Amino acid sequence: MHNPQYLKTATAVHVGRFDPAVSLTEDLPQGVDADILLLGCGDARDILYTVFVERGLPERKLDFTVCDVDEFVIARNVLLFTILLDHGEDVSLRQVWHIYYDFYLEEPEVRLIESQAEKLYKLSYSIQTWHASPYGTTLRFCDEKTLSLVHGIWSKYAHHARWRDPARDRDRWTAFRRCLDDAKKRHSHARQVTRQAVSRSCAPLAMEMSSDLLSITEQHWETGISGNPPTTKSEIPNPIFVVPLTATSELKYPTNPLLGFHLAAAQANLTELSPLHLEQHDPVSTQANDRLFDMALMQFEHWADAFVEAAPRITVRFTASECVALCYTLRYNSKTGETCAHHYRGKSGFDVLRLAESEYGAAGCAPKQFDVVDASGLFCCISILNLLLSVGPLLKEKPSSTLYTAGRHRIIDQGNYEELLYGHTTTISLLLGLVPSEYWTNAKAVSMADQVLTACSDDNATSEVRDAILKSRISWKRSKHMADQSSLSALQTKVHDLVTLLCNLYNIFTNREYNLQNARLGGSKIPVSSNSPISHSPHQLTTIVSLAYTICDGENIEPAQVWEEFLRRVHDDDRTRPTALRQLAALATNAPNLSSPLSSGLPASEAQSTMQPAFTKWSSIPNTLAVTVVVPFEAWKRLIQISTQTDQRREPVVELLGHLRFRPNKNFLPGGEETYYFGIRISFGNITTRGSRDQDDFAIHVREDEAGWNGTSPMVISYYVPTDYVRATYGEATVGLTAVDLASDDTNFEIKPELTNCVHEALIHDEEQAFLTRYPPFQAGHGVTEGILRGMREPRVSSENASSLRTILMADFDASGDIVSITGRVNVTSDQAKQMLADKVPIKVKQASPFTIDIAFTTTSNKELLRLPLTFPAPVLQDGSKTRIARRSCYIEITAPLAKLSDHPAILDTYLLPIANNPSPHQPPSTFNIPHLNLDALPILSLSDKSRSRFLTTLTSLMFSTRERQLREQALATPPAAAAAATTPSSSSARLDFKESLFTIFMLSSGLQGGQTGLFALTRGGDEGIHALLFISAVRLDSAHGGGVVLDAAVLPLTRALVASGELAEFLLVLRTLECCTLKVGKEELVLWKRALPALAERCRTWSHYNEVENGCEYYEKGRVPVSLVEGEQVLCRCGQGKLPEAFISLPEWETAAKYATRIAISPMYASVLVEELIDPGLAKAVAEEMVGGKLAVKRCRNCQKPETEEGVSLKKCMRCLEVLYCSPECQKKDWKKHRMECEESQVYRGN
Repeated sequence: MHNPQYLKTATAVHVGRFDPAVSLTEDLPQGVDADILLLGCGDARDILYTVFVERGLPERKLDFTVCDVDEFVIARNVLLFTILLDHGEDVSLRQVWHIYYDFYLEEPEVRLIESQAEKLYKLSYSIQTWHASPYGTTLRFCDEKTLSLVHGIWSKYAHHARWRDPARDRDRWTAFRRCLDDAKKRHSHARQVTRQAVSRSCAPLAMEMSSDLLSITEQHWETGISGNPPTTKSEIPNPIFVVPLTATSELKYPTNPLLGFHLAAAQANLTELSPLHLEQHDPVSTQANDRLFDMALMQFEHWADAFVEAAPRITVRFTASECVALCYTLRYNSKTGETCAHHYRGKSGFDVLRLAESEYGAAGCAPKQFDVVDASGLFCCISILNLLLSVGPLLKEKPSSTLYTAGRHRIIDQGNYEELLYGHTTTISLLLGLVPSEYWTNAKAVSMADQVLTACSDDNATSEVRDAILKSRISWKRSKHMADQSSLSALQTKVHDLVTLLCNLYNIFTNREYNLQNARLGGSKIPVSSNSPISHSPHQLTTIVSLAYTICDGENIEPAQVWEEFLRRVHDDDRTRPTALRQLAALATNAPNLSSPLSSGLPASEAQSTMQPAFTKWSSIPNTLAVTVVVPFEAWKRLIQISTQTDQRREPVVELLGHLRFRPNKNFLPGGEETYYFGIRISFGNITTRGSRDQDDFAIHVREDEAGWNGTSPMVISYYVPTDYVRATYGEATVGLTAVDLASDDTNFEIKPELTNCVHEALIHDEEQAFLTRYPPFQAGHGVTEGILRGMREPRVSSENASSLRTILMADFDASGDIVSITGRVNVTSDQAKQMLADKVPIKVKQASPFTIDIAFTTTSNKELLRLPLTFPAPVLQDGSKTRIARRSCYIEITAPLAKLSDHPAILDTYLLPIANNPSPHQPPSTFNIPHLNLDALPILSLSDKSRSRFLTTLTSLMFSTRERQLREQALATPPAAAAAATTPSSSSARLDFKESLFTIFMLSSGLQGGQTGLFALTRGGDEGIHALLFISAVRLDSAHGGGVVLDAAVLPLTRALVASGELAEFLLVLRTLECCTLKVGKEELVLWKRALPALAERCRTWSHYNEVENGCEYYEKGRVPVSLVEGEQVLCRCGQGKLPEAFISLPEWETAAKYATRIAISPMYASVLVEELIDPGLAKAVAEEMVGGKLAVKRCRNCQKPETEEGVSLKKCMRCLEVLYCSPECQKKDWKKHRMECEESQVYRGN
């Protein structure tokens, strides 16, 4: 198993999180049915918001599979959905809000919980009765056990809801209040949060709103009630929270439900007809806190109404199970049809996960592969690499299929992409075929501005803000689709290179270790680089097994060859040999079909036990055995003291491990050996046996105690150990439970002797406390993981038989285990090409795209005769490549170095908004790195008061990364004469020119700099005329994507055919009389615009692509997107022409032009934090100071940012506006090209 067993005596209850709702379909084309897997779902906000965004878009069916290990989360969410589906005029959505979010309620709300819980209890006796109920079509359950669990919880809801009489039941409320008080004491240190923590919920106005939201967050933590205080004091404990918190759960900070909504609209200056428009702010009668609650409640109501409307097209499936266990079970079910993959359902206990036969059997229709998997909620418990390995294979083979994970980046570590996967991200992602879409494009329409600026404006922010954490959501796509090659050949590698990669990971996972023996001998701190028995993340070693199996399967390598070489290197390496025994024994249990070679080198195998274990009489002896140990209450109760210990710096993180020790002389000192095993199972109860220990059918059963940590029953632990090791040490070995405290800082791992100890152990042959079986309790097989799944897949073409393939791709590694280049071989198969090779026709290579190098057969006069494109699975460089032409063997080989994007940004210049054209007419084009949205649902900014829209300047100016700012400054500093003589309009970068154009469009359409207009013309200048017209209808808030903004616009490409038709003659004449901004673009920037327009149109599409042959979609007919890049030809398909809202824009003759215009959504395009630094921390601090003013504000030079406090700096005002400051005439001249767009004559001069 991938998951460790941490010491958790209580399940966490999260009412609020620092993450606003997101649309789970934002990367999918509209109108196409979608299957969505939500792992670690938490509350229902993402589902509700996703359905709300679908309003008004082409209809589709959405099938959600919702997984959370906590059954209380499932029970609460299903209760909410059923209330929404049932609610009539007698139930207000405000009541539903309080029921779902607040700790204390009024009597009518408690009565509603009682009646609804009783109703659900009666409908949930079996999965058949539930699915036959009124809710069974929309709300379904994946397994019987989940339904059984929530059935019991709903019964408890109803029971506690009857305790609502203050005079009679107040004493019964005491336990709940005590639980809340205890939680507040335990988490007092966790409440030291900053404005940055809440910034995403109120972006892009976090600089103005975060203090108020932080105050509300504190208030809800103290009171448990949200919104305006009701007329009658709410004091009855909410049964939804009473049931878990008085049982085995613990409340976690924060609890403020407002954090899940997009609150900027409460403060923004919106038009009167805008969505989400509240009445104008009255500072006397209305508090800012009330407006925030009113905004959240309004959104909740809209989302709830949308869910009810869409219910006939929605299915939500629930399972209370551990996420990785569910993923492997789904994969196994997809391969075999079996509903059980021998994984336990929860993080503890011996309840086996079995999917419902009615849903996942032969007649079931539940999805087993998905368009979207959202695992971003698992960032704190499962590594990204383990998610890619276990969850990635569940993605459908589509360009739009997306896996979401969470990203955490320190400001100082921006651009540190390789650290995502332990320093080998490029290599591992290529071998797995999954890559973050934003990395290769270095573009993302999601802003981090508010996170950065609030971090810089906090009172305790340092001058460099080095430790601020930027939170992001990483979208992983199948790399072959990013290269626009759905049938791209698998990337092959050699056994030697793969083993080098695995050994590097092994060293990483075992380099940061705890030395248990040193701790027992009195050691207190151990350097990171020391070797010791247990790693900082010991369970990560299992990742090596899964990764090896996955890569071997993808490249048809025999795993045994890999393991043999891997073991040889580990044993031969002086750095790894001392700990090889302890580490490899644990690895053996995760590869049961390879455990013999893994354990063959264990020193313990040299011992010869005089006692023969009973299992030696079994008819067949497995490579691994399950050892189950009974831990008495007196031994395990000490763990409760550890888990409840208060530490102001951190909460205790203790990992529980199984161990097997061999001590010939009852002595732990040298001469003894010990191995540790992670992923152990823990439960509480009493063991009974079935059969004889020397018989094949010997098994144990555990009668589990539901009281768990709150009871006094013995603890029962179970884990796998290598059979050879048990047999060799049987007479003297002990097995048991070890607890390891994972306390660390940046340089050392702190070892606490009192927390790093053997909790309990027993002799392995103690028949009262230790049991050896074929499988753990209630299991009938090994848990299905990569090794078992591999044997079920179709055999693939081996490298020896690959000559028949047209293209072969081989990864080239360096000595450190990283892929540095890829060798692509094109096998020439056509007679024409073979003859050209024989005739020694000249061959030239040319880079056609970041992924493709064209091989061209040419004449001596460079006329092209034949072109063979060679597409690689990653961006490569022609510069530095090597070409080999085998004219007799008939193949051409190119070894191209990988483009390291931080060093070679030019290779991606026009790869900004790629789009894949799907081969089916029923599958629209797919975007990769720009979120889809519903423009009609987004708030419209009023631009009448410029002081309230100044944030747009900051937001859009942060499009330029630190590197791009430097290029921009160089371009602006170029003398006019030199600029006029230059071959490009403004710089050598088409992408930078594109961003300059975007910045101009945003500034002029908002009226913040240089006048105001919503009409723009793209032109090359000279005699070429206008290529396209842009019409801006509105500036809208896009709070779901980092608090961004988006232009609601239309584009009218002026093709030669359209202009020649004369239909637009009158409109074009009128256009000359209007205020239109002409954007002069270079050739490469114009191409970039043409490549970007289809993505900008697809992301906001409210129409469907035509499928009829006589009036088909040009994308499908031509087989490419855009339709053409040739000057004067069609760019977009005609399907979206004229599909504009009424009163979209007010222009003379607009009705004629609108028939040929397509709606688009234009967002600022930011660089990726994975690739490069978004903003220099020092500059961010200066911008924050300027926005905040007051005590943080330090006057600085507008151009070079020198502060007036610096010695020798004297700032002087611009003599025209008397606002902007400069340190020298040189800085003023350099900044003038920017400043002149916003410089207005001061009122001082106007007064005279």
